Amino acid sequence: MSTNVTQWGALGAILAGVVWLASGLVDMTFLRGQDYEAPGFIFLVEAMYIVALAGTLGGLVGLHTRQATRYGWLGKAGFLAAFIGSALLLIGLVLTFLIRDSTLERVFADPVLGLGLLCTFIGFVLLGVATLMLGVLPQWCGLLLIVCLPLAVILGDYGGGIALGLAWLALGYVLLSQRDVSALVGGSEKR
Repeated sequence: MSTNVTQWGALGAILAGVVWLASGLVDMTFLRGQDYEAPGFIFLVEAMYIVALAGTLGGLVGLHTRQATRYGWLGKAGFLAAFIGSALLLIGLVLTFLIRDSTLERVFADPVLGLGLLCTFIGFVLLGVATLMLGVLPQWCGLLLIVCLPLAVILGDYGGGIALGLAWLALGYVLLSQRDVSALVGGSEKR
């Protein structure tokens, strides 16, 4: 069953990667740092972010399922923080999508988005460190988890979505392509 969950998580990560990449291209090509109130693009961009975050949640579940039996409290804490943070970001974006009053948006959506971003950042770092320590996935996967979100925030509308897209595409590929080596890792410790 865990193999199926990992595979579905990999597909979620790939979905997230494709949509984050597309949203980054839309940001860079059409908006170029302009306000999202550009006609027709506000709904497109927000809908893309919502789909990308839903895929991100799936990717996180896939990463967790792939490594959970071995990465201890650090990985579990990282997964929970990243998952809860991403879920809060998703909820905040849905609220933003549904609430078109700037006062209500500031009262309800903005705090949810801020808390979600903080939790996601902390969770990605912890999950990345746990991934590095465990060694079930290639080392660069852990590094990618640690740097992808800060890089996306720094780049913003000028490639942030592209950075997240490439990261999730790579993580999804690794989840799909790796065979289960947890038995091998556990077997080598028993010797």
